[in-house]
Amino acid sequence: MANTNPCATNALYESLVHCKGTTVLPGLRPHIFYIAKSDIVTFPTPPNTVPSEGTMGALATISENFVLKSDAKWKKIDIVASASNVNSESQGEAPSKTFNNTGAFRYPGNNAAAAAFCRQANADDIVYLWPQRDGQYRVLGNPMFETNTTPSQESGSAETDASGTTINVAVTDIMPSPFYTGKIETEDGDISGADGSPMAGG
Repeated sequence: MANTNPCATNALYESLVHCKGTTVLPGLRPHIFYIAKSDIVTFPTPPNTVPSEGTMGALATISENFVLKSDAKWKKIDIVASASNVNSESQGEAPSKTFNNTGAFRYPGNNAAAAAFCRQANADDIVYLWPQRDGQYRVLGNPMFETNTTPSQESGSAETDASGTTINVAVTDIMPSPFYTGKIETEDGDISGADGSPMAGG
């Protein structure tokens, strides 16, 4: 007899396995990329179901490319990796539970360009790409919810104090910060979101 349950789907769960002896590298690489959401023509999203030949990880992976305006590129911010991090926490009540994805990125400077970024990003909807230590890029931002950027600067006072700009980012999403394996069109050429390597013709 055919299954007439409209909520019935193929099994979405798989085993989560960790192979002993495999090192899990924590942290970020020392840069991020950003772009104003208004410069994105097509914002790809992860699939809602596992592709027929895919794995569970596909549900948290954006594999199609961002399509940008003709004159737009992802811009780079160098960060202090040891002072930067990204977190994801479940929030809300069923059936409307989501994730609060947050990032704190430390830029080592209080120059005029950093202050100008703070001025503009403070009032804009920005999308960020951040690379894990292993080179895989992940996204802070999505088409459904606005990204809130709240920058801050500190001068320090003593000779050993830190001075710089912290870019705090928060955005609601239906999953932890999704992975991105598509093309990243930067001012220095195209790179792969899968591992950060240069792409041919980029």
